[in-house]
Amino acid sequence: MVDRLRVTELDFDTIKTNLKSFLRQQDTFSDYDFEGSGLSILLDVLAYNTHYNAYYLNMVANEAFLDTALLRESAVSHAKTLGYIPHSKRSATATITFTANSATTTDGTLTVPEGYSFLSDQIDGKSYNFVVLEDTTVTKSNTSQYVFKDLAINEGQIVTNQFGYVESSNPKSIFTLPDKNIDTTTIKVVVQPNLANTTTSTYSKVNDVLSVNNTSEVYFLQENRDGNFEIYFGNDSVGRKLNDGATITVSYLVTNGTASNKANNFVQKSSLTDSNGEDTTLTITPVSAASGGSDKESVDSIKFSAPNQFTTQNRLITIKDYETTILREVPQVESISVWGGEDNIPVVYGKVFISLKPKNNFFISETEKKRIIDDIIKPKAVIGLDAEIIDPDFTYILLTNNVKFDRRKTTLSDAALKTAVKNSIIGFNTSSLNTFSSTFSLSKLSKAIDDTDKNAIIGSETTVRLQKRIKPTIGTDNYTIDFGEKLERGTTTQKLTSSQFGSFDAGGAARTVSFEEVPNSSTGVSRINITNPGFGYTTAPTVTIVGDGTGATAVAKITSGEISEITLTNRGTDYTTATVTLSGGGGQAAVAEAVVDSKNGTIRSVFFDTNGLRQIINESIGEIDYENGIITIKDINISSIGTSDGLIRFTIGSETGVVESTRKNIVAIDIDDPLAITTTLEAAES
Repeated sequence: MVDRLRVTELDFDTIKTNLKSFLRQQDTFSDYDFEGSGLSILLDVLAYNTHYNAYYLNMVANEAFLDTALLRESAVSHAKTLGYIPHSKRSATATITFTANSATTTDGTLTVPEGYSFLSDQIDGKSYNFVVLEDTTVTKSNTSQYVFKDLAINEGQIVTNQFGYVESSNPKSIFTLPDKNIDTTTIKVVVQPNLANTTTSTYSKVNDVLSVNNTSEVYFLQENRDGNFEIYFGNDSVGRKLNDGATITVSYLVTNGTASNKANNFVQKSSLTDSNGEDTTLTITPVSAASGGSDKESVDSIKFSAPNQFTTQNRLITIKDYETTILREVPQVESISVWGGEDNIPVVYGKVFISLKPKNNFFISETEKKRIIDDIIKPKAVIGLDAEIIDPDFTYILLTNNVKFDRRKTTLSDAALKTAVKNSIIGFNTSSLNTFSSTFSLSKLSKAIDDTDKNAIIGSETTVRLQKRIKPTIGTDNYTIDFGEKLERGTTTQKLTSSQFGSFDAGGAARTVSFEEVPNSSTGVSRINITNPGFGYTTAPTVTIVGDGTGATAVAKITSGEISEITLTNRGTDYTTATVTLSGGGGQAAVAEAVVDSKNGTIRSVFFDTNGLRQIINESIGEIDYENGIITIKDINISSIGTSDGLIRFTIGSETGVVESTRKNIVAIDIDDPLAITTTLEAAES
């Protein structure tokens, strides 16, 4: 009996081989030499035709489903059935304070018009154009200055297109926008009913079709097969229908997306005249560098986001709803953390907290925060539930590593090997850190370093220090810095340090000051806290301190039947743990706890005099809680900041080498900080 053809093998060579095997089983071709014959060419054609059809049908099947689609047009089409419109490029937004000085103090107004342009400093040899998206007007009275505070400017060029609607040739009222690099969030649509009627209406984009009726002046947005965006209008059932002969004017921003992120230091491209006809002299002060620019949504992102958006039904109920919606609507966000007020510390009911980490910066601008809350969250959120966007709290990792290697087993120079190790650390940061819910593990980092060159690197030793950066206020204030991890107790050579700032010594003289940990080699009891004062005491109870050290004693004081104070009379030595027992005195229920030196440290403020000698200003300006990872500074009078970014840096060792992110906290290595990664090489002896 003749075997059947095998139809499950679809590559060209296998198809042809199967055809030959099938024909050789026929009596006519049992001893036929196929090679070099005319029939071989016919078999080639048949095999090619079969292969083409198999490939075509396989691709058709793939493109028929969202999760297997490869073509963008297929993914976009499937997403549309789920009510999802892929996001366009998004322009970067910068914030400036724009001051215009006039020659007189006469009252007046000044308008920065829509489209007014600024030019940024260069990024990789290219400057970028930024514009104002809406007319902004300020008034001056009895002053010569117009001040535009925190003025938002967006990267790109405003482009305007005009379309005429002819119903017979365009019955679906679809208009294609010719520019591919549109930021669709900036689209403005103005409709004039006909040439005779000059009254215009501004149409808004549909975000929720349930809120649209037959008179709503709205437009719809979609992406076509060519990757261009199209707008279309209603049919008098869902949205108002266009009048035949209407004129549609569409303006939008054409942007470079991510390329202009971090642009800063702007200059205006033209002058301005106020309402009095006076020319003004313009001064620009940067507030925040450009951020938020992003590229067009990728196919993989569409395939991920469309089903998730469909599950939210355009509503914000659960934490996942917030995460999915914000990631979809704000593509420049790299990582997000959302938690309810009931999980916050302290608890705040009726509130949702959101922390966002952008892709090309550390923080979201205040302008963008307001846009996210007003335009994205409020229209979809539950009534009575407020949202607050909180900046991420970064814990920066500073690494000092010594790598031992065998020079005979590598072709890399010492400098090249050092660079390769640094790149491995940067790769570890990219893949494992810099997002919410990430965890730094010293053991995993050590493996990444050792894997840089498995043959040559014998081993490595890495010291981990943690850094927090705070923005202080000028004047006297208190500060609490929460590392969220156990901190390493300092020594004379390895202790908490800070960057410098301006302050005053005891005599009121201005000094360049820093904080440092006071090394403490003793391990006595530092204090006793009263956690419950008790009641009914007629005499002071006896205080007994028991632990793994010796010599600690204390006395209690009572006021109105309660224990009001416990004073140490001897701190003792060699304690790492200690408990307090209160006995006698005629009362009851009093409880106290001992705090030993190994759990708390002291911070002092210092400066260096003209001879380079350390001078102490305040021997006890703050405290370190090593166990809970909390640093407190009290009553420090700061007059100026010594760093270019206006931040004070606190750096201290990690006790465990494992640092976890929680809620708004992100663990990261700041690769732009030259002190973040310090690598030395040690060649093994031959």
